[in-house]
Amino acid sequence: MLTTLLLLLSLAGAPPTIQERLSAAEVPGADVVIAHHEVLTEVKPTGASTVLEKKLYKVQTHQGAARLTALRFDVDPNTNAVDLVSVSACHPRGNCTPVTPQVTEVPQPAGWILWRFRMKIVTVPALEPGQGLLVVTKKRGFLIAYLGDDGEEFIPPMRGHFYDQVLFGDEPYPTVEKEYVLTMPAVMRMHVREYNGPIASSSTYSTQATTHRWVMRDLPAFEREPMAPFESDGLPKVVLATVPDWRAKSRWFHEVNAGQFEPTPEIRAKVAEVLRGVTSRDQKLAVLTRWVANHIRYRGFSMGKAEGYLLHTGAQVFEERAGVCKDIASMLVTMARAAGFTAYPAMTMAGARVEAEPADQFNHSVVAVKNDDGTFTMLDPTWAPLDRYVWSPAEHEQHYVIGTPEGRGLEMIPASRPEDNLLRFTAVVRHKDEKTLLVRSRIEGRGTSDSQLRRAIGYAPVAERDALGLEFGRRLSPAARVTRFTWTDPWKFDGHVVFAAEVETPAPWHRDGGSLTWTPLAVRALPEYDRLLPWLQLKPNPARRMPVLLRSNGVVELEETWEADAPLAVRRLPSTAPIRTPAAELTWSVRVEPRRIRFTARLVLPNRRVPVAHYAALAETIAAFAALDRLAVELEVGK
Repeated sequence: MLTTLLLLLSLAGAPPTIQERLSAAEVPGADVVIAHHEVLTEVKPTGASTVLEKKLYKVQTHQGAARLTALRFDVDPNTNAVDLVSVSACHPRGNCTPVTPQVTEVPQPAGWILWRFRMKIVTVPALEPGQGLLVVTKKRGFLIAYLGDDGEEFIPPMRGHFYDQVLFGDEPYPTVEKEYVLTMPAVMRMHVREYNGPIASSSTYSTQATTHRWVMRDLPAFEREPMAPFESDGLPKVVLATVPDWRAKSRWFHEVNAGQFEPTPEIRAKVAEVLRGVTSRDQKLAVLTRWVANHIRYRGFSMGKAEGYLLHTGAQVFEERAGVCKDIASMLVTMARAAGFTAYPAMTMAGARVEAEPADQFNHSVVAVKNDDGTFTMLDPTWAPLDRYVWSPAEHEQHYVIGTPEGRGLEMIPASRPEDNLLRFTAVVRHKDEKTLLVRSRIEGRGTSDSQLRRAIGYAPVAERDALGLEFGRRLSPAARVTRFTWTDPWKFDGHVVFAAEVETPAPWHRDGGSLTWTPLAVRALPEYDRLLPWLQLKPNPARRMPVLLRSNGVVELEETWEADAPLAVRRLPSTAPIRTPAAELTWSVRVEPRRIRFTARLVLPNRRVPVAHYAALAETIAAFAALDRLAVELEVGK
């Protein structure tokens, strides 16, 4: 994208003019191009920061002009301030002319969390293709919770420290150049590292300040891809922090929350009630976790100035019976302490990895209970409603930091075994009459599959639970009829959930005289409950840019038996060569007996995280699994 002239000017130390940037910013097929994006961050000794952001857009089409008529800036009045400094219309062969925008501030759309977030909508006149729009904003603070302010500036949670995570390539438009410039007091030292690609960097020093600069050019527009982790796992980024290490972060997190978990008499009475008759340690923790999970609603209300890092007291949450993850964790810490356990809150990141630099990279709060040998049992009540597990199988390979008095480092939940997350589907097929099949099927799960089946039935209104059985016949035929559907009680956690169904469906196999072509029904008959097999959406895509983050690793096993009403002889069997790759393995077999065909298949997804280099193998193996219902066995059928 950058012309040779612009590159030479940049290398020579003379920054290109706005007109030169607009002339050089040509990206075929794009409605809008970001010709230049500059982020200037200045840090004060308190750790408070001011960010001056300059973004130069170039309009390439009338559709792009329409998209730039309204710009959105998110604001949390408790933790930051965003000011619109200027808006200008720029011409490639002329000057920039100030534009007077219309600025409207309204509440952000909200769902589960009602923290009074605001947004500024900036409306500007539409430009012509070839013109540029220069938007300059000034921001103080972060979109995180601050524990106080001095009336002049937003003070970060860890006073005197600064941390940031800067992404490159996260814009919806192609970006010619992005610069991140950080100026901080000379006495501040920091950990810093670049990830996911080469990022040009430089540093300069004076007696008063240190200035760091990172630059990337020719960044494509970002598009969300199926089952991708958060953008931070795949896009180029800079992670930096002045915090000495994770142990310091751990101690600080403990100290700011040390007074939040004092049990009240009412909480002690409730703990005694729910633990009555429970003797084993593990069972006590499970009972407490499930009580909190199922009695504290997930709702985010503004219950004070400091949201985020500061957990609300267990007493307040017990009274409100509602909160976000940190409040639900606070309730469990308080109840566990009332039961005699040594429990602490912990920070974790669901949906992305946490890098080694002790910057804020967390979006979730959980609980750690200390064991007699000094290790910890991790509990997550937020993810535990209607679940057999006190730590969700979908949270393996997840980083966390426990807030303790002595401080602990960055730790990670070990990976699960694929067989710990098993989905097994069996079907026995026989003829009810010449044109109708009777299919008896059963589905059960372990790990994440058990959780999904349990919630499918547990969250369904009682009057609608029988309707879930329709999934067993829906894809077999529009004329299929579910005659029986049963399930185990989702609120009994001593065993796994099992669904069973009987379906009558027209036979899909056409007999031509004594010949018949048989295909398995199992893949088609497998119910499509929400997220049970979410990876089926992963299609071959040579242009894939982001890694894959599965809900968990796992195994899918299919077993189908057709009991024929006449002797069978094989004319042709399909090839059953296995597929084995680092990302997935698929094996299947078809065995023909005199009056029976037995089909089995086994798909193994060994890893929860799949890098881009292995995506093609993963997608091709999944496509082969989905195509198993097209396996054709040519048979001779006797009388």
